[in-house]
Amino acid sequence: MSDEPLRQRVGIFGGTFDPIHLGHLMLAEQFREQLQLAEVRFIPAAKAPHKQDQSAADAKHRVEMIRLAIGGNSNFAIDERELKRGGTSYTVDTLRELKIELPTADLFFLMGADSLAELHTWREPQTICQLAFVAIIARGGQPPPDLQQLARFQPADQIESLANHLLQMPQVEISSTDIRRRAVSGQSIRYMVPAAVETYIRHNTVYS
Repeated sequence: MSDEPLRQRVGIFGGTFDPIHLGHLMLAEQFREQLQLAEVRFIPAAKAPHKQDQSAADAKHRVEMIRLAIGGNSNFAIDERELKRGGTSYTVDTLRELKIELPTADLFFLMGADSLAELHTWREPQTICQLAFVAIIARGGQPPPDLQQLARFQPADQIESLANHLLQMPQVEISSTDIRRRAVSGQSIRYMVPAAVETYIRHNTVYS
């Protein structure tokens, strides 16, 4: 019998989550199920590198909305390290920390097709691909992601199995930008966010 510790599969789902919505939750569940993850960690960014010109809702509101949204799901967790670290949130820094903290875990990082196209502009993209298995969202109704963008940085032994990096996801027309706009104008956001998150936004006038 091997003395090797069992390796846990941990999913990393980063983003601004301003606010978290049902599309995020559906995606996280597909991520967990398709890659057989023990846990999906939602990691809200302090300041996303590609959104330097945009201001986000206060971190305490974004954290509380995530807590409300994932409550009751034992496979989902919130990780506040990037908010506590402050400044611009770089994925490679977060993955390095997690690799040290979870030495017996295999890390899986969720990335959208739009982010994949910009991967070459990220900080240390090759290191990201070495630290974690990168799962790319293939949304229904949209052109398939160009996995050759990933091949540039992928370890050589994984390039042949690039198709395994695709995460199938139904097309969901919900965006945080639209939810913020609707909340500001007093329009309904029901069924776009969990009911508890809708109530929180209204009661705390998060986007007024």
